[in-house]
Amino acid sequence: MTAFPSRPGSPDAPPDERPSFRRRLLMRIGPAVVLALGVLAAIAWGGAYLTVHQSATDALATEVNEMRADVGGQDTLDLSRYAWDEAHHRLAVDRVDPIFVQVFTPDGRLVRRSANIDSLPVRVPARRRPVHAEGIWPSLHTFTLGGRSFYYRTRPLRASSGGRLGFVQVARLVPEHRSLLWGFGAALGGLWLLLSGGLMGLVAWAAGRVLRPLRSITEVARSVTSAELEERVDIPPTADRETATLGRAFNALLDRIEEHVAALRGFTANAAHELQTPLTALQGHVELALRRERTPESYRETLRLLDRKLGGLVRTLRALLTLTRLDREGAFERSLVDLSALAADEADAVQPAADKKGLALTVDADASVRASGQPALLRKAVRNLLDNAVKYTREGSVRVDVGTTADGQARLTCTDTGVGMSDEECATATERFYRGTEAGRMAQGSGLGLSLIRRIVEEHDGELRLDSTPGEGTRVTIILPAPSSSVPSLEPEHKQVPDAA
Repeated sequence: MTAFPSRPGSPDAPPDERPSFRRRLLMRIGPAVVLALGVLAAIAWGGAYLTVHQSATDALATEVNEMRADVGGQDTLDLSRYAWDEAHHRLAVDRVDPIFVQVFTPDGRLVRRSANIDSLPVRVPARRRPVHAEGIWPSLHTFTLGGRSFYYRTRPLRASSGGRLGFVQVARLVPEHRSLLWGFGAALGGLWLLLSGGLMGLVAWAAGRVLRPLRSITEVARSVTSAELEERVDIPPTADRETATLGRAFNALLDRIEEHVAALRGFTANAAHELQTPLTALQGHVELALRRERTPESYRETLRLLDRKLGGLVRTLRALLTLTRLDREGAFERSLVDLSALAADEADAVQPAADKKGLALTVDADASVRASGQPALLRKAVRNLLDNAVKYTREGSVRVDVGTTADGQARLTCTDTGVGMSDEECATATERFYRGTEAGRMAQGSGLGLSLIRRIVEEHDGELRLDSTPGEGTRVTIILPAPSSSVPSLEPEHKQVPDAA
């Protein structure tokens, strides 16, 4: 099947084929700006056109109204009261702006005309021109005589009874308004082009100003690698609020990434160290067993040793897997868990190890103390807690108390008479792969027990408390929130959750 190239700007187009922000802004805003300026220029030109033509028609309308006022109220056409002797009626020179007046009877016969008509170099016909209705848009009705253009208006004259006495026809030379309007239009066109170019340049400059910090962020993003995470975006003081917010958010993201990468590096180094030591020991035992022929019992002893070592590795890997899934998946479905029954079950599971060391393992639990959580995870936390207590206690006892706090929260406390820890060790005991000095001498372990307990308690919105005294023992308390009414009833523990080995 032939693959057609994606259209620029489509969701699947490569970044280099997508239109830039500057181009997109110019293509979207530019036409609107140019059109808006064009509309404003057209409105200005139209206003000038209306003003010029309205002024010209008003001059003729004034003369017509004066004539109507002078003959108004008469029953016969008496023109003696009209101002025929005014200069613009007697002279035809441009300096007096001549107005040419003709009066006709209803049948079209010329009755009288202004003296300046006789001064024209051409003969003016004694003919009444048609009466044009007045419209909303002013227009000039013209005629030409001797190479000169005139515009006119013809209106009826009426008697007091309403009858028609005749018609008055007023004319003037057409003013040079067309050249003025064309000049004004050219000036508007030039101004339109200038403003359009200036505004487009301003839009392009504004786009560049917005994009400058984004380019800086892009350069930093391209230069950042897992080996070099120290570079940050430089936010200029003139940056916009949105751009500055984006820059700070990007820098904060880099800070978090740097912290996570550092934690991952430490985690990887610790995991490699913790896994390398037992694997090296296993390899040594295997090599030793293969050097010479041994008795079946000797081979069985070696296999039992390998089984114990491999069991420890499996537990370490399962703990790492559980921590990883908790970090990745987060929230899980909860149900009501009987913490009293759970503690009793786990105490029975570690009882053989306690008996082997001669430790007194007791459980003191209130009847049916319930908590809201994931049963398999809580069971894993309690198992790790009891395993640690038995492992790091040489003699004495391990006691488990289950009850409720004053505000109704579930409480599980494990108290042992083991090696204990200092305050400094308690502050770091829940970190992954951490093992106290005395604990490391006493028994082998991965250093993941308390970190796993802490992580499970955190996922349950609970609280983990450590109280310890070197040489006297440790008390670990788990506080879990009281169950709400929305939590479903007890459910089977095989519900799908992070690995609960």
